[in-house]
Amino acid sequence: MYIHTGKTGVWSISILKTKVADGDYSATAEINLDGQCRCKLVLAAPELSAQAGQEKLKQKCIDWINKDEAEGRDLSHSSEAEEA
Repeated sequence: MYIHTGKTGVWSISILKTKVADGDYSATAEINLDGQCRCKLVLAAPELSAQAGQEKLKQKCIDWINKDEAEGRDLSHSSEAEEA
């Protein structure tokens, strides 16, 4: 789990790695604000180490948070609305 302090509060990022062939990377990240799921992101890549994949997905989450805050979205948005 990672913590990111943004303009709208403290965000948490939980990354769950899924089993894939050796040398590949696949994981899902859940982004939460105040205990509420705001978005889920997936990263799947061939020939990517676990460490590099983790960092890449973490950065993808931070980029999403920064974009969400910049757009000033209403916090009542559900994660389903973001994924659709």
